[in-house]
Amino acid sequence: MLDKSKKGNLVQAIVENEGLITKRVIYTLVDGSSADQLKDFPVLSEEKLRQITMGIYQLKQSPLYVREHIGEDSVYQLYVCKIKENLIKIKLQSRFSNSATHNVFVQYTLDGEISGWYCTCKVGARIVGCCAHVSSVLWYLGLHRLQNTSINSPRFTKSVLDASDLPDLDTDSDGSSVVEE
Repeated sequence: MLDKSKKGNLVQAIVENEGLITKRVIYTLVDGSSADQLKDFPVLSEEKLRQITMGIYQLKQSPLYVREHIGEDSVYQLYVCKIKENLIKIKLQSRFSNSATHNVFVQYTLDGEISGWYCTCKVGARIVGCCAHVSSVLWYLGLHRLQNTSINSPRFTKSVLDASDLPDLDTDSDGSSVVEE
């Protein structure tokens, strides 16, 4: 772990040196929720995720970030880099600021390992452990999407009724149906 902390973040170096944050044409938009896409992404166990995150706090935050990222159409949007093999980019909305978006980059190998990550948030460049943004991406792509379970999503817009859609139950407005005591 000490050796790892002295190496520096290799994914951050690649992203910054090659300008991969701002270039748009080098990415292909992919639906990460589909099992047909990203077949070569490593399958991660909960134990492996704990080793990567160095704890459980980020893992507990992961479903919250995933729930925010998945749209109404249940699509998990991510971008696959065309010029760097096995590098993906995900844009995540900050849970604390509507105006902030964080770019998460994850690099993996074909032999089932996560080789590195980088997030543009304040603590996203660390290599011993990772931020909750990176954790949410790894949790969703490496574990959750393969389990065929849903993320409990409280969509408040579905629990509010539109008054124009309600049927007219009583057209008589003189109050004759009210029983007086």
